[in-house]
Amino acid sequence: MNVVLSADEAYARYGAVVMASIIDNAADPGQIRFFMLTPDMGEETRHRLHAFVEAGGAELDIIDVDVQALKGLKVGRFGTAALLRLLMHRYLPDDCERVIYLDCDVLVRSDLSDLWALSLHGLSAAAAMDICNTSISATRKNPDDYFNSGVMLIDLAAWRSRHVGERALAYLEQNGDNARYPDQDALNHVLEGDCYQLPLSWNFQPTAYRAVKKHYPHLHKHLAALETAVLNPRIVHFIGAVKPWHPTCVHPFQEDFIAYSSHTPWPIDRKALMSSLPWSERMRMVLKQPKVRRRRRLTAS
Repeated sequence: MNVVLSADEAYARYGAVVMASIIDNAADPGQIRFFMLTPDMGEETRHRLHAFVEAGGAELDIIDVDVQALKGLKVGRFGTAALLRLLMHRYLPDDCERVIYLDCDVLVRSDLSDLWALSLHGLSAAAAMDICNTSISATRKNPDDYFNSGVMLIDLAAWRSRHVGERALAYLEQNGDNARYPDQDALNHVLEGDCYQLPLSWNFQPTAYRAVKKHYPHLHKHLAALETAVLNPRIVHFIGAVKPWHPTCVHPFQEDFIAYSSHTPWPIDRKALMSSLPWSERMRMVLKQPKVRRRRRLTAS
């Protein structure tokens, strides 16, 4: 089972948390082969990643990517590493015919072999619908068909033969100034009609909580799928600018992410996070905890 992540030096420690959660939930970690694409990573970080992954029984290959092909492209707040997935077909070995791609801000809560075994029905990729609020959905031509690219199952042979990466890069060269989510917008354009829709539980997005509670009109027909995802999120995606390693994070699964960080060379200290905030902000965070706990209890386990 091939699992691909992209990370620079700063995000390597969060990619490690993702890998730790995968290994912990795997029936057989020995079947997992990780690939981490990077534009830059220090030798000490590489050594720590290899040691921790191999101690867990899995394999890791850290691949340096020449980012010259990405020069001049608009990446906004996401950074160059976010675009590396568009180049992965050039760097992964030929025996990689299928891969699972994951962002570094996810947490896996289930054996990925279930995702790995899903049929792509002859399509290049599979991804879950991007769960957005009403205002964003109004700006999209077909919001039900717009997917989130943070979790993808990919037929890499089809990806290569259909030139998905090159076409996505060409799209960004022409439309990058108007792309709100650069790589995601590009992939949605290129894979229109060529992407199978994953169940929402494989890319559980925080907007699902509000969508279930407020019954967003544009998501009404997906309500049952949203409720299932809330009950059993198999991959949690910490979408948004505030991540679980930030002190102001109020995501119901932040504590789980922090717990898995203790399995890596870079454990996150929850108390240190809170102590970095002024007292007024700490009090505001405390007042939010009942809502956080209520949301967390909606999940079966």
